[in-house]
Amino acid sequence: EKRVALVIGNSAYKLISPLENPGNDAAMMASTLKELSFDVVEAKNADRKGMARAIKDFGKRLRRAGPQSVGLFYYAGHGVQAGGSNFLIPLGAPIQDEEDLEIQAVSASWVLRQMKLAKNALNIVIMDACRNNPFKGIFRSATRGLARMNAPSGSLIAYAAAPGQLAADGKGDNSPYTAALVAAMRKQGLSLEQVFKRVRVAVEKAT
Repeated sequence: EKRVALVIGNSAYKLISPLENPGNDAAMMASTLKELSFDVVEAKNADRKGMARAIKDFGKRLRRAGPQSVGLFYYAGHGVQAGGSNFLIPLGAPIQDEEDLEIQAVSASWVLRQMKLAKNALNIVIMDACRNNPFKGIFRSATRGLARMNAPSGSLIAYAAAPGQLAADGKGDNSPYTAALVAAMRKQGLSLEQVFKRVRVAVEKAT
């Protein structure tokens, strides 16, 4: 089948706390997906316009790939939930309160909508974005980690930590989650279920 992926990694935040690994994680993930015959759209340290452009490009490529194609979205960086919705934080986003998220951040549901419109066979959403909430104390409905998302039919959503929990950024060059995921993806002959089971075991052992 044709395979299309969108990989976004945001590390170099200045208005909020920077992160060590998402840029490295995204680069490693993009390289691995290319090895696995994915057509990859990449955005690294992107502002809102850059993220929007990449999401739009991804949607176009996925629709063009046809109904039997596989879509994959990978995000590493700051992500928060507010009011039960998940938001991905671009670089340079001047977020002062919860209401700014709709204008300055990127809703994760936007990416899911691109997949739904493509009506393709299988979609995989990978969120390595369950780190600390950089806006803790200024959001009324802020909750730890990310919220559960309702995905289009035929979709799988994978989090680096359970909903409402935090994931470790890691002490090395890559997060424990992405390092484990890439290692499992490179093993031939595994089903999708087996890949993520291996990731879970490896992350629990590493953390």
